[in-house]
Amino acid sequence: MSLTVILALLIGLIAGILAGVLGVGGSIVTIPGMVLVLGVNQHMAQGIALSVIVFTALIGGMAHQRQKNVATNLTLQIAPSAIIFSLLGAWIAGLVPERYLTLAFGTLLLIIGFRMILQAE
Repeated sequence: MSLTVILALLIGLIAGILAGVLGVGGSIVTIPGMVLVLGVNQHMAQGIALSVIVFTALIGGMAHQRQKNVATNLTLQIAPSAIIFSLLGAWIAGLVPERYLTLAFGTLLLIIGFRMILQAE
């Protein structure tokens, strides 16, 4: 097994655990992991992460549904606009140079992280 495959499996392991435990979707691990560890460009990393999310979200969502942690009415209210605007977001991401996309992603992670730390009182 090549080092790249082992590293990809480790990234998936960490992302899967965090997705299941924290509900983060895994992209906060998979995208930086692919860019920083595997040398994948930002656009491709985001595309791969979105493709992987389909499977992790399905399995994680089913597990949370069994635990009664899913408000179906709220899910049905959020899903239509999330689906439509994810198409728009993917199109826009394709127009943005990789450097700015990487900066935007990193900045978003920092802002979310700081807000969560400040609200965790």
